[in-house]
Amino acid sequence: MRLRIRIDSRVRILAIVALITINCMPYVGRVRRENLVRIAVECGVDAAVVTGVLGKGFCREYRVTPEGAFPLILGPKDGRVAVNGRNYRGGLEVRKIDGRLWVINVLDVESYLKGVVPCEIGGITEKELEAAKAQAVAARTYALAHSGQYSDLGFDLYATVQDQVYKGITCEREITSRAVESTAGEVLYYRGAPVEAKYHSTCGGRTADFNDAWAGAAPPYLSSVRCDYCRKSPHYRWTKVMTRDEFFTHLRHRLSRININLEEGELIHSFRMMRSRRSHRLKELILVTNKRELKIANYRIRTLFGEPDDPGGLLKSTCIYVKTKGDEVVIEGRGFGHGVGMCQFGSLEMATQGRHYRKILYHYYRGTRIKKVR
Repeated sequence: MRLRIRIDSRVRILAIVALITINCMPYVGRVRRENLVRIAVECGVDAAVVTGVLGKGFCREYRVTPEGAFPLILGPKDGRVAVNGRNYRGGLEVRKIDGRLWVINVLDVESYLKGVVPCEIGGITEKELEAAKAQAVAARTYALAHSGQYSDLGFDLYATVQDQVYKGITCEREITSRAVESTAGEVLYYRGAPVEAKYHSTCGGRTADFNDAWAGAAPPYLSSVRCDYCRKSPHYRWTKVMTRDEFFTHLRHRLSRININLEEGELIHSFRMMRSRRSHRLKELILVTNKRELKIANYRIRTLFGEPDDPGGLLKSTCIYVKTKGDEVVIEGRGFGHGVGMCQFGSLEMATQGRHYRKILYHYYRGTRIKKVR
């Protein structure tokens, strides 16, 4: 059914009240509840197919387009709604922003985590359960620390790597749901505040300092630590090989991705790499042309060296060494991701070796403590 609904203020209020009375999500308008999160599952689309309860009606499927009045609120049937065929817990709010639709899943934090942890940690065994628990605490902490960050758009988190990968009920697994339930409400704190719980796939032997990846004040608990546990990761060591012409042509092309354009006749002659003393990751890249020197900040380096076949178009890591062999340029790399915080492959191995999830978290987030928020 093509939905072109105009909802006046009275109808909108009645719809919200109806959702509450039929035991739908405990959410009214813009009121924030500590145990609820708003997740943007569809962003800036022209249309969406949503399934849920509208007002006092029955649960049904609607094709929503930008015509009509928004926000549109849908409650769950048997605890679930759907967006483009994917099932989610909680309810939905459809907003129109700049003429496009944004579909927001509103649900409690613990239900949200059940759709996050398996997407982030991957398939695990019973021996790796403690790693899933550590992931659950880190993901819960991240969600709490970032609540309201996109309040101007009406949600808290994206359902992608921009925040945390979330795929709703489709992604849920019994073993990771157990990990969420057994750590319910547990959050990492540092000096009375939830921490910036960064995590990544593989550190390659040592995690990064916060400032190896981003500018700004570095939290003390996000400092580089040794990690002897991620050697089994397929990303622990890796190599890329290309010809000199391919390498410099690629660099020239990718500079435009970071808003740097070379002048006509400007050629790249060489480059210098500035490294972190502890993690050995690149802190800055200096490209030398026949006309000037260009300083590339650490957070742009993965974009600069990335290729279309790389995940997200980004180089796996900034822990790289570039060597020349005849007419070839060889990039030898370590790890996958920004390298800050918990190394997920490291946590899996620590769990396999019998480490408790709290020990895992305290290894990567030094000086933090776990508290139960409810």
